[in-house]
Amino acid sequence: MSTDRVLLFSLIVAASAVFAEPASAGERLTGTWLTEDGSTQVAFTPCGNLDCGQIVWLREPIDPETGSAWRDKHNPDESLKGRPLVGLTMVLDLRATTPGTWGGTLYNPLDGNSYSGRFQMLDFSKMQLKGCALAGLLCQTETWARVK
Repeated sequence: MSTDRVLLFSLIVAASAVFAEPASAGERLTGTWLTEDGSTQVAFTPCGNLDCGQIVWLREPIDPETGSAWRDKHNPDESLKGRPLVGLTMVLDLRATTPGTWGGTLYNPLDGNSYSGRFQMLDFSKMQLKGCALAGLLCQTETWARVK
């Protein structure tokens, strides 16, 4: 990458930090957020000393294969496969890492795997989620919108 591009990238990152409205390092992530594809709403609430995110709404609440509410059918633990997705805690051990940024564990009910994750406030109504596997070698990023 050329020096000009590195400088431009650095300026963009710095400007986004200045214009975002970050939370303080000790602030909790709360509220209900809509995933980027609009399929799921996740509510963040305190869970003891940390925060967690629970699925509270699904655009398509019925599994077409079974005709009943979606279940955690991809979970590798057989005893958990029957639990409903609505009400499922999918963000665990969430803690503030820097102002406006939280890190924790993300459970993906679509594949039954857990990933390290980071949430970063972009502004009051948007935040970016970055989930990573393989010690950060494979990551996916999406933007969630505040519902309430």
